[in-house]
Amino acid sequence: MCSAITKRRFEDTSLHEHLSRDVKPVHYNIYCHNIDYEKNLFDGTATIDFEIFNKTKSITLNQKFLSFNKVVLKSSKGEGEVKEIIKDDANETVELKLSSEIDPALKSVQLIVNYSGIIRTDMAGFYTSNYKNEQGETKYILTTQFESTDARSAFPCFDEPNCKASFTISMEVPGDLQVLSNMPLEKEIVSATNQKNKLFTFRQTPKMSTYLVAWAIGQFEYVECTTTRDYNGSKLPIRVYTIPGQSHTGKYALETAQSAVDYLSSIFDIDYPLPKLDLLAVPQFGANAMENWGLVMFRSTALLYHPEKSSALYKQKVSYVVSHEIAHSWFGNYCTMNWWSDLWLNESFATYVGWLCVDNMHPEWDVFTDFISGSMQTALDLDSLKNSHPIEVQVYHSNEIDEIFDAISYLKGGSVVRMVAESIGVELFLKGVSNYLKKYSFGNAKSDDLWDSVSEVSGKNITELVEPWIRAIGYPALKVVKSEDRKTIIITQQRFLVEGATKEDDTITWWIPNVDNMLTKEKVIEAEKFLKLNKDTSGFYRVFYDDELFENIVQNLDKLSDNDKIGLIADTSAGARAGIIKTSQFLKLVSKMKSETHVSVWNEIIERLNILKNAFFSDKEISEKLIFFSRDLYKNKFEELIKSANLDFNGQRLASALFEQAGISQFNVAVTKALSIYQSKDIKPHLRQAVYRILLANADTCNDDVFDSVLAEVREPSTIDGREVALRSLGSINKVDEYLPSILSLFFDGSVPEMDYQFLTIPLASNFKTKVIFWNYFKDNYPKFRNNVSMWTLDRVVKGFLPKLVSKDLVQDVELFFKDKDNSGYEKGLKQSLDSMHNDVRWSETARDDLLAWFKSNGY
Repeated sequence: MCSAITKRRFEDTSLHEHLSRDVKPVHYNIYCHNIDYEKNLFDGTATIDFEIFNKTKSITLNQKFLSFNKVVLKSSKGEGEVKEIIKDDANETVELKLSSEIDPALKSVQLIVNYSGIIRTDMAGFYTSNYKNEQGETKYILTTQFESTDARSAFPCFDEPNCKASFTISMEVPGDLQVLSNMPLEKEIVSATNQKNKLFTFRQTPKMSTYLVAWAIGQFEYVECTTTRDYNGSKLPIRVYTIPGQSHTGKYALETAQSAVDYLSSIFDIDYPLPKLDLLAVPQFGANAMENWGLVMFRSTALLYHPEKSSALYKQKVSYVVSHEIAHSWFGNYCTMNWWSDLWLNESFATYVGWLCVDNMHPEWDVFTDFISGSMQTALDLDSLKNSHPIEVQVYHSNEIDEIFDAISYLKGGSVVRMVAESIGVELFLKGVSNYLKKYSFGNAKSDDLWDSVSEVSGKNITELVEPWIRAIGYPALKVVKSEDRKTIIITQQRFLVEGATKEDDTITWWIPNVDNMLTKEKVIEAEKFLKLNKDTSGFYRVFYDDELFENIVQNLDKLSDNDKIGLIADTSAGARAGIIKTSQFLKLVSKMKSETHVSVWNEIIERLNILKNAFFSDKEISEKLIFFSRDLYKNKFEELIKSANLDFNGQRLASALFEQAGISQFNVAVTKALSIYQSKDIKPHLRQAVYRILLANADTCNDDVFDSVLAEVREPSTIDGREVALRSLGSINKVDEYLPSILSLFFDGSVPEMDYQFLTIPLASNFKTKVIFWNYFKDNYPKFRNNVSMWTLDRVVKGFLPKLVSKDLVQDVELFFKDKDNSGYEKGLKQSLDSMHNDVRWSETARDDLLAWFKSNGY
């Protein structure tokens, strides 16, 4: 056994603003009524039972957008109205001054709070969402999104994750509507005050945090199944709810949920904790999903899948997002982070375990190659910027929380979890996780609590070894060179920053578990039979080789796994971007990979080549040569795949990706094929985006018929994923003067829900013909983006498109534009974007001669 008591070497992140702990809620009874669907108003009664810890003459609760009508305090001494109600909207609190002091001798008191609130329209709190039914009528769903601090806008509460309590939810609604909530329905009766209404009351929840409370009101239909094994003596019911007419598209999510519940209950050795699991598709939903306990909510494209009409990409998306959210039933719901500084405890583990679920259900998909290419590389790129942040980051005030829902908390965290799991063995790691969950069941925990449990089962002080990975910004790069006598390999580690690390930046020595548990700045190993480091790219770091070692790897690519190849491609690109190695080395490497067969390897090539293209978008000579190079790289594999029949799941994904890239690179065969498929009126779902993008991106095929077809799919999508596919395609538009004004008008004419803005903004900023025009449009319409769009959306829009604006003039313009703006809510993403833009401008200046020389010597 290992003692994992560790002296903290990093700043304590646990300090934060919080409500007084003189009293603490133990149970809420929430009753919402007088719901006005036209004025978006409602009345509520919150009956809150408190335990008393210290003498006090006031109780302070969180509130937001609430008005208070009457507040009564009940205790064993009697009852009476509170003396004074003091709202503090700036700090989102209400202080209730009591008529007399209460003390622990009372043991408990009860507040009965009558209040009024608003039904919001910004996809947060208790909010309204709409859709059109088959008759073209607008219908509404009222639903909730409380994470991180918006429960307070639906009922007064202690809106902090470590103030867990139980909840009883009651809703009075018109008789033709249904209500869903976290727990099964206790009773449904006709309202005593209005015979046209029904009162829905749900069973009491277990102890949980306020951000997990949920309800939904509307007209729904569902598909259902039960688990294959028993839970508490019976099968667990699982339902997928949709708006009327869509329930049949929930069948795949239902299969996924059934598999995930049984699998996770098994690997954690803890049965799914609630008596039911509902999954609901919401027409307007900001994130992909939210893990409300027992009532998980999703945007439609993350839950619904039509086997004949949906793209293969969306099948994997549904599988992963459903699994990720169900994993939260243990990580986040059953055992919750103590405070938002430990958000990664929720999200990093749900990320890693979500992929384990998908791998268990679909081993043929080989999903961890996707994780390495997509999730892990996204995190490595972000964490190589000066303005990154640690996985565990201090969050002092509630208005700082939403900005840390990013690739560091989710994807770096998930990558570090995977690295640790693979270093000690996944089965042993999950045993430690199980012990942790059992120890802190229905409670709260901190980072070290988890690592201590893993340390105990592994016999290693994982808590200490992993601390720099969790509490320090960044990660190392390993420099690998042969010694002068050629007998040994010298490995040194240094923090990796794209802009270059100074001595002040390089103060950490990281644990490198898959390099013989390296714990020093330098290590020497035998050179005999050495090929490369970071086997299967399981470690969260970059590796850069001297020329001789790199050349040997290129000559032995056939000996590498697909995961190794992904890491090699990404590391070489990142090293070129940072000026550590020549950019021509990256081109040389990928030019040797034309015959690769795995979709994730190709996706990494595509992503890295597009990053290089973007850096040189203002350099016409280099840009043209990169297009020629891309065409040459993609064409042979594309022609092979496009002729293939009966492609498997990953084969369809690869065919689509290479078709799209070959066509955008102006390969005539691909353009002709896209036009032929379009004219046949029989576009296979996995090729739809490729066909649309190719035709709109090429001048000869960008015409009214194609444009109108894609635009119609945005306004009235014919499939679940139709709008997202169409928006990405419109971003590739070639004929700017003719069509771009109509595209830009989509932002505020009601055609596109704001939750989908990013599917258009990123392609427009990536398109060389539209990026400057779009940036000017954004500047001109900034007041609308700032005031009419939710901060959740704006943050993702800003950090999504700004890094695409790479030129000296654009960087200066962006800095000048935001200099006098109120950047709260997206400031972290703005700083990271500017880091990336500056780095890529420098790259375009320093790598130009090297690229021109390589292109010339290779016939481009």
